[in-house]
Amino acid sequence: MSFAGFIRQLRLKIALVFVCLGCAAVPSVAQTLKVPFAALSPNYAPLWIADQAGFFKKQGLDVQLIYISAGSVIIPAILSGQVEIANMSSAPALTAWARGAELTSVGVASNRLLHVVMTRGSIKKAEELKGKKIGSDRYGSFSDLVLREALRHYNLAPDRDVAVIQTGGLPERLGALKIGAVDGAIVTGDTAFEAEKLGFHKLIDLSQLPIQYPGSTIIVSKSFLSAKRDVVKRFLRGWVEGIKTAKTDKELTVRVMQKFLKTSDRAILDKTFEVYKPTHERVPAPDPKVMAVAVKQLTATVPQAAHLKADDFIDRSLILELEQEGFISSVYEGR
Repeated sequence: MSFAGFIRQLRLKIALVFVCLGCAAVPSVAQTLKVPFAALSPNYAPLWIADQAGFFKKQGLDVQLIYISAGSVIIPAILSGQVEIANMSSAPALTAWARGAELTSVGVASNRLLHVVMTRGSIKKAEELKGKKIGSDRYGSFSDLVLREALRHYNLAPDRDVAVIQTGGLPERLGALKIGAVDGAIVTGDTAFEAEKLGFHKLIDLSQLPIQYPGSTIIVSKSFLSAKRDVVKRFLRGWVEGIKTAKTDKELTVRVMQKFLKTSDRAILDKTFEVYKPTHERVPAPDPKVMAVAVKQLTATVPQAAHLKADDFIDRSLILELEQEGFISSVYEGR
């Protein structure tokens, strides 16, 4: 064989290698994932964007989003394999893990609380909540736990000094406040802005309190992560692109929030974008210190959590791999 012929064959082999590598990176048949999210809250905008903008499809994933308003319902669905990955608050997952469920957190989009307690205008100070009723989500939910922590910050004992009432999701809490079934409610995002427009008073802003808590969290079963680690990693790639978009692309984010939050009030949507964009983590790996605080808070309702370590609940490896491989930098730099 001539030297020129050898070079041609070598070039052909190299080209075939690159073609095969490309095929391996994104499977020709999309992996289907059923992914529930736990609230109609802007916390979940990165997930919604990743779906609507095609970031999951780019990773060879057919993601089917499912709205399930109760984390306590999502957990058994994960453990039974009915759903593969969930985007939810960490509270129900931590509770189940503390009681023996084989769950792990592989990503956390935000560690900042943006909840507020909205009340009737006649209640001027947090101390005036004594003897009043506050609407919350289900007992043990994210909103329920952080509400109780906020009340304790003001030396108010939940359920003794203040009645914490299970009124449901964000729309239901606002509805209960509107009809006077409760004196106040813990809400977030566009629901808080809508409550302000209706004349309710922002009594407690949890972002101003010394409380951190892992919010929008990606939860998987340990068995699924072990068997399908590459699938979870590809999901996180799409989610990271959704986070970046939620931080930088106002028009797309507003359009997606309008669809999922079911509001056309542009002023509320604009304000929601501005409030939430700095809260999304560029490198959304679970923070061991913040998760440890959440585990400690859990001991009030799940005593066995006192003997557990947050490091055993989180798996930072996939997000840190994406960072070390340069994927996250490439997303933010447009490469």
